[in-house]
Amino acid sequence: MPEKLPVYSIPDFTTARPLSRGIHVADLQAHRKTHAFVQAPHKHDFYLLLYVKAGQGTHTIDFTEYAVQPGSVFFLTPGQVHAWNLTDDTQGTLLFFSSEFYRAGRETDPLRQFPYFQTWQHPPVLYASPDTLPPVEQLLQQMQREYTTAAAFQSQALRAYLELLLIQLARLYPKAPIAPEENTWPFQLYQLESLVEKHYLEHQSVKFYADALHLSAKYLNELCKQNLRKTTSDLLQERLVLEARRLLTHSPHLNIAQVAHALGFEDNSYFSRFFKKHTGNTPEQFRQKG
Repeated sequence: MPEKLPVYSIPDFTTARPLSRGIHVADLQAHRKTHAFVQAPHKHDFYLLLYVKAGQGTHTIDFTEYAVQPGSVFFLTPGQVHAWNLTDDTQGTLLFFSSEFYRAGRETDPLRQFPYFQTWQHPPVLYASPDTLPPVEQLLQQMQREYTTAAAFQSQALRAYLELLLIQLARLYPKAPIAPEENTWPFQLYQLESLVEKHYLEHQSVKFYADALHLSAKYLNELCKQNLRKTTSDLLQERLVLEARRLLTHSPHLNIAQVAHALGFEDNSYFSRFFKKHTGNTPEQFRQKG
């Protein structure tokens, strides 16, 4: 897709060594000094975890602004657009890792089973109380030491620490209220979220996703309505609208017709009607409000 919004990979922030392709652990202050460009909006092709120990500011993730404060932990999935505005005294730890590093050869990607990576259902931030954070800080410190010291089985050790860290954070993450009559979050919806992320530009039908999950379209629709109070079509359309908002905001070099084409719309006028239906504004009006 043609765009000027930067999309960074882990090696863009690290020395050129094999381990850097899958995981990176960094002190936040040092990272900001070395990579000042990260304050501007950008994307990553990896998962990101930001732990803030001290300081203040804001962190904007896909058009939503979140407060940065001590004890906050932010979680980003690949492709999300984010930017931060932090005070000079902000301290913390950054952790980057790829899905491939975490999976370690497994075919499935279980990362979206963690609540903070379920972008359809939960916000990408945890505001933790100070007394709950020592185990998190200890794991991050152990990861930093392991990352900076060459040793046998380094990747395996980092992967084990990462697993423990994600579990610990999932335990701290507030649970979404679930009505007694509702089902728990089905595994098929983790898979659906990943499938939509891969195929939304192709404008695939609900049947395409249902077939990929070995479900009927009717049953998949019921799963979505029961757990998200949205139809499957709603989710597909919302993903297209989000990408449209990203391009209209962060790719000013593309005119409206080019944005429509990048999103798989052959008819520019149809794209404009589609966007207005979901946002209340035409693409031109949305871009002007910017």
